Amino acid sequence: MTTISAPARRSWRGLLAVAAAAVVVASAVGFFRAFEMPGTDPAGAMGSMADRRLHGMALADMPEMFVAGTALLLALGAALVLGRTRHSVAPVALPQPKVRGKRTIAVVATAALTIDISKTSTLGFVIPGLRAEYGIDASTASLLAVSGLSGTALGALLCSQLAERIGRRACYLLATLGFTATSMCGTMPNFGGNAVMCFLMGIAVGGLAPMLITVLSDLFPGRGRGAVVTGLSIVATAIGYLVASGSALWLEPVFGWRVLWLIGAPTGLLLAAAAAVIPDQRSAPAQPATETNWLARNTLTTRLQWVFAFSIGLTTFGLTTWVPTLSRVGGLSLTTANALLTGSAVAMVLCAGLLVLGYRRFGPTGVTVRCWPSAPRCCCWHSRCPDGQSPRRGCRPPC
Repeated sequence: MTTISAPARRSWRGLLAVAAAAVVVASAVGFFRAFEMPGTDPAGAMGSMADRRLHGMALADMPEMFVAGTALLLALGAALVLGRTRHSVAPVALPQPKVRGKRTIAVVATAALTIDISKTSTLGFVIPGLRAEYGIDASTASLLAVSGLSGTALGALLCSQLAERIGRRACYLLATLGFTATSMCGTMPNFGGNAVMCFLMGIAVGGLAPMLITVLSDLFPGRGRGAVVTGLSIVATAIGYLVASGSALWLEPVFGWRVLWLIGAPTGLLLAAAAAVIPDQRSAPAQPATETNWLARNTLTTRLQWVFAFSIGLTTFGLTTWVPTLSRVGGLSLTTANALLTGSAVAMVLCAGLLVLGYRRFGPTGVTVRCWPSAPRCCCWHSRCPDGQSPRRGCRPPC
């Protein structure tokens, strides 16, 4: 393996820093320019909400987007070159952070995971306004969800390999820069551009979540790891949906659906600023496969866990993506529908705390067995009856 001299390494680090700064500046310029565009509805009164709604921009009017994309590719190239030396030297075990350092890393990683999950949840709140502006049906709008979630899955696979090559901190920085740059999809002029940018955003978002969970897992070794990491992940998921629904409640009626993408720029910059806190841990060389390890990976229990995880992901993302749209089918206004979902998100945060306590007392199997029977009954009870009557008004659902 070819090594890199110290002067060359400093040069590549300088290029990485300059490229990262260029992404930050270009994203900030794109964010502010989106709010400076004049409205296209001259019929509204001066100062009305219609004058403040955001609109798409022609690609020729967005040079900052191309600057950010080019700078992000340069940063990726510099990180890959710097990653060569990671495999040319023996891995060094990093000292474990002190208790205060662990708390700081845990808070930063949990906050970053919350923002990351909120962006995935935002996809559902974007679709209704996007359909109304572009005049597309639900089947066409579903391509936006497919592109975004496909990018999320691809990002989880790519970033796991990239983190082994360039280190977690550099991979985290690149993912947050991608998260920030792709927030400019809020200014895309057509649906196709939104779908492409949503796919690219999904790659950045999908790469952050598993990396942050791995960072949390390394912070808490021992028997309490499962309870702590699961608890923080559950709370981050609930608060992330609350952030997404709250943003839709307060910002969408004023600025339109595009602002839900654009707010990824300032939040992404906050994530990038926290890169120094993320530990740059090197993975130990892979141990040779043994019969015990092979059996552990191929038991029926492990296979069932994979199937269970896939089913949970399919159900969760399927529901959260279309719940904002379904909430408006019955004629609810934008503000009312988002207010109801925000209230549900607050209840979700409280339930997340109860789940954490249940996990600590009963373990994962006990919590799953106790929650499984109640979930379908809750969904059935809150569903509408065939004649359109609400269950609260005397209609008894068939289940």
